[in-house]
Amino acid sequence: MSLNQRLQAPLLTALLACGALTAVNSVHAHQVWLENAGGQARLHFGEFNENLRETSPGRLDQFKGVPALEQQRAGAAAQRVEGQLAKDAFVYTTTGTPDTLFAAASYPLIDRSKRNLPAMIWQPSARWVASLAKPVAPTAPLDLVPTGKPGELKVVYKGAPLPKAKVQLAAPSGWTREAEAGEDGTVTFVTPWKGQYVAEVKHSDKTPGEVQGEKYGEASYVTTLTFVLADGMASPVLPEPPKAH
Repeated sequence: MSLNQRLQAPLLTALLACGALTAVNSVHAHQVWLENAGGQARLHFGEFNENLRETSPGRLDQFKGVPALEQQRAGAAAQRVEGQLAKDAFVYTTTGTPDTLFAAASYPLIDRSKRNLPAMIWQPSARWVASLAKPVAPTAPLDLVPTGKPGELKVVYKGAPLPKAKVQLAAPSGWTREAEAGEDGTVTFVTPWKGQYVAEVKHSDKTPGEVQGEKYGEASYVTTLTFVLADGMASPVLPEPPKAH
């Protein structure tokens, strides 16, 4: 190996590691969230507060198939709804007046070997509720649900409250605010504007596991909760979506 090659090797290694880190951080910055109107639910991938929705062809194709949607109404059994891939969302036809919708997306295992770290599984999921006035029972490993009290949400991980979890709420304008869950897993937000809100919570679990024969050393969860308020002040619109590079 020449002197020039020896000098370039550490730089190349650093760049590869940086690239892997950028890819992982890019995924972590994103979320999936549900919107529901007129009998159609849409599962978006991107960043709601920045009005960024990934498209197909593109990053929306990175998921392992179309996630199934679970539709729940009071007093009725949960219904599974199959969807299809559209230009900027996974699209589903809902029936009746659901109280809550839920979808968990499957993403390929993230290889972090270049950083000497074990593989990581990223588990994004999304919930939509028709109202914050009704409590909703958690069903996902990491869930964010309304308690029925004004502005109060609860973070639950594997059936138990998750104290100190950071919950970020994005208002209809994209304005965001963060709150830390108390010992009972609850947070309370003031929601002065009418329109759609998206709340998000993240949690990492470094307990090793295996999924579909693939081993991982860390599970990274991100769950969103979407709700629409009919009353309140008129909200500024979301910002213009970021321009494609």
